[in-house]
Amino acid sequence: MEKLIKIIVGFGLLYGAYALFLKKWDYTSQAKRAEEKQHLKEEGLSSCYFFILPERLLLLNLLSGGFFFFYWSYKQWQAVLSGYKNLAGTRPKFGPFVRSIFGLFTFYQLLAIVNRTCAYMRKPQGLSHLFWGTLLWVGAVLPFIPVLPLWVRLLSPILFFYPPYMLQKYVNTLPKEIPPTKFRWIELLIVLVGWGLWGGVIFLLAKF
Repeated sequence: MEKLIKIIVGFGLLYGAYALFLKKWDYTSQAKRAEEKQHLKEEGLSSCYFFILPERLLLLNLLSGGFFFFYWSYKQWQAVLSGYKNLAGTRPKFGPFVRSIFGLFTFYQLLAIVNRTCAYMRKPQGLSHLFWGTLLWVGAVLPFIPVLPLWVRLLSPILFFYPPYMLQKYVNTLPKEIPPTKFRWIELLIVLVGWGLWGGVIFLLAKF
């Protein structure tokens, strides 16, 4: 009987601790989570994204000398804008074509939307869009600074190729299973266009 009373008292103490502390903590965390989700919806999310294997994106970017980034940026914005929502009912200005031309600038906003969507869906999210966007810029600018050592100018494009690769990895975690990402002939065309453009740049530099 004495042992039974001790067991009952023990359960009573556990329940009291739960009622006073754990239950309150659960409520607080749920309320905070609801508040965070509300804030994310105010800032803006998207339910649509462009899917491609990150490794293929990286390879095509390398093969095209970076020009594939602008095609990829167009496809991402085309998808994102089609599924974009916020509580105010507004949409980002300008369409996917303009946003892809200015992809070095709009990359910041694109990554911010992806990060918010990942946070809303409780998926892994990347570092700040300011970090990755600045890294992209550094990788795009350093090769054209003649005072830098040649090895720095040759290796710095890696900083340009890496942020889109990382962003695509986070995008691909959003669905339970990514759609089929078959090879598209336009991807090869973009690579060839990149070769042509870089060939033209090299020709002009050689002449002057």
